Amino acid sequence: MISELTGLAISNASLLDEATSAAEAMSMAFNIHSQKRKKFFVSESIFPQIIDVIKTRALLAEITLHIGKLEDFPMNKAEEYCGLIVQTPDNHGTLKDHSELFNHLREKDVRSIII
Repeated sequence: MISELTGLAISNASLLDEATSAAEAMSMAFNIHSQKRKKFFVSESIFPQIIDVIKTRALLAEITLHIGKLEDFPMNKAEEYCGLIVQTPDNHGTLKDHSELFNHLREKDVRSIII
């Protein structure tokens, strides 16, 4: 049915909403590091309803969330973080290129998530 509606030869229909997908991505980053890196950074400019779902999942998994401005991410302590999540365009309508930040995080083995 989705293929017929979209006119695409191949398509997918997911049951995950944006907030649940973001929380699942955080869980995956946490599990990739064998649950040893217990910190996760959340951009404060993500939609608030998404942050709420991430908070709930983090509480259950005992992940410590740090919610703030991307400029405030502690790059000198990046090895303590399993991941970082950003949204673009964000809650303020800003569209950013996060390539440089993601390249630095990759060097520290921090998972970069963009929604």
